[in-house]
Amino acid sequence: MTAAALRFDALKTSAGRAGPGLVAGVLLAVLAKLLSQSLHAPAPLIAVVLGMMLGALGLQSQLSAGLDIFAKPGLRLGVAMMGAQISWAEFAALGGPAILASGVVVLGGLAIGAAAGVALGLPFAEALIAAAACSICGASAALAASQAAPASPANQRTTALVIVGVNLLSTVAMLAYPPLAHALGLTAHQSGVFFGLSIHDVAQVAGAGASVSPETASTAALAKLARIVWLGPAVVLIGVVLTRSGEGGAGRGFLSGLKAPPLFVLGFAALAAARGLNLIPPALVSVLMTCSSFLLLAGVGAISAKLGPKALLEVKPRLAVMLGTVTAAVAVLAYALTTIFF
Repeated sequence: MTAAALRFDALKTSAGRAGPGLVAGVLLAVLAKLLSQSLHAPAPLIAVVLGMMLGALGLQSQLSAGLDIFAKPGLRLGVAMMGAQISWAEFAALGGPAILASGVVVLGGLAIGAAAGVALGLPFAEALIAAAACSICGASAALAASQAAPASPANQRTTALVIVGVNLLSTVAMLAYPPLAHALGLTAHQSGVFFGLSIHDVAQVAGAGASVSPETASTAALAKLARIVWLGPAVVLIGVVLTRSGEGGAGRGFLSGLKAPPLFVLGFAALAAARGLNLIPPALVSVLMTCSSFLLLAGVGAISAKLGPKALLEVKPRLAVMLGTVTAAVAVLAYALTTIFF
């Protein structure tokens, strides 16, 4: 048999092993999206539930090869594609104060989350994954931060549980923050900034804004966009901090052994720059955003399926306490910055 034939047989065997898991990942993402629309529930949360239900069937060995594709390279590609949603023209509409305020929220949330997590006894890498989710953009940030952290079952389990926690907290915030903003005397514009700077997930930010007024909804979306812009730099920072702390693993580094930015972060930055320079046609932007959403849902479902429902029994109460603490701290920061700058 020729070398080419041997390579073809190996490729066929590999595809055969990955096929069932790839199909499962696709179905998880599609079902999560459809159910989120019919149940009016966050799609990432549904993806976690569906994934754990699949994991309960005990098919991990048959599905693992394909699920790994969605949980690793597919997930990273999905995060990179998020860069295409950043419109610099829209971002500039909020001006310099939005850049400063969103940066303070992100960096402050990361610092508070890391400190709170360590104080509560969480491993440093897990604390940073949870802190990223609360300070930037919920499930997407947790997934991105997990890619900068060492690959381990503990970190994957924490990521899945953080996604569940931040979605629940975001839903509570969507319902509670509009009346809170009214009680605090915030204007429609200030309310939108407050929602965008404080609520974790995009869908709940939109819901909170829409419950007040169209102006609030628009402002909330822009303020949320300002936080998402910090995703790339924050992931690089997390990687640097973990490397310095000895939890980042070995890697090809720069400047005293610091790890170079992951490729998916560079891809995120490249797409954001291309969108800002109007190099991406609107139709392609829509395609990239749809693909990003699909890959993120498939990645969430794949991680959850590999863990199974037993992972829920291993949730640490201190993780829940940390998520609640950082959520409250981010809300306080967001309110203070909103009243100062807006």
